[in-house]
Amino acid sequence: MNRRILLIANPGAAAGRATGRWENLLGGLRRRNLRFDYVITERPRQGVILAQEASGKYDVIAAVGGDGTMNEVANGLLLAGDTKAALAVIPFGTGNDLARMIGIRSVEVALDALARGASRQIDAIEVSCHEHGKPTKHFALLYAAAGFAGEVGKHTTPTVKAIFGTRFCYSVGFFRALLSFESPTMRVRCGEQAFEGRMFLVSAAKAEVIGGGTMRLSPGAKMDDGKLTVNIVGNLGRLETLRCFPRLLKGTHTTHPKVNCLTASSLTVESEPAVELQLDGELIGYTPATFEVKPKAIRVVTTHISK
Repeated sequence: MNRRILLIANPGAAAGRATGRWENLLGGLRRRNLRFDYVITERPRQGVILAQEASGKYDVIAAVGGDGTMNEVANGLLLAGDTKAALAVIPFGTGNDLARMIGIRSVEVALDALARGASRQIDAIEVSCHEHGKPTKHFALLYAAAGFAGEVGKHTTPTVKAIFGTRFCYSVGFFRALLSFESPTMRVRCGEQAFEGRMFLVSAAKAEVIGGGTMRLSPGAKMDDGKLTVNIVGNLGRLETLRCFPRLLKGTHTTHPKVNCLTASSLTVESEPAVELQLDGELIGYTPATFEVKPKAIRVVTTHISK
């Protein structure tokens, strides 16, 4: 198969540990006789522009990095509009949650998937929000959230990732964020239902498990069912949050009396004050925001098993 492949690589993935695997990746591509070009990002969000510009010139745009790099490349493809280019993921990051969802468990599996050319359509979450006081639009493939998730993102720093690794870094970020977080007042509309008050977290997901496979935030979420799995979590005190943490890891938090777990095609979130959003682990935009599912919005390269 002589498809044109562009690699968009993030040298800072996995807290800077990705660079040592780069030559092995190029060697693996050459051994499989794959036709490819590559570009290295030099600043945040550059992957969006690169993918958008390349979408009409390549058959596959491969994100070499973690979920943040994946999110940038996916945004570029989705913002480009009607493109035939597929998204591939080569897992060089810390979490690699999308890669795990589509069966890409290692770089070797990613290379084999590129060589075989199997793909599937999955949903995206369109996020209409605000940046620098102006309305803007972004996309997520895993989840979009307001509230505590943003604080966890801020506290799961590259240093935390480097020291604690995939298994523990997100838990460490969780507990660090808990020390200072105060639940904002939010107004949420989800279908015919409305919620108002101080809220710990509002999230809309396509991924069942996040945080490097450690947190089962959205049990039942599916990547291609045309629905959002929504968590609306009321105000939790610190001690109450600590008690709920093991339930979050197992996905049993949904039975807590302050948790509403719903399915919807869209929801709106307003808050006082405005709060930062977390999209696929990246801090992007502020409330007010609308999260809306876009069914079968993007094609991803996956293993030979297709559902």
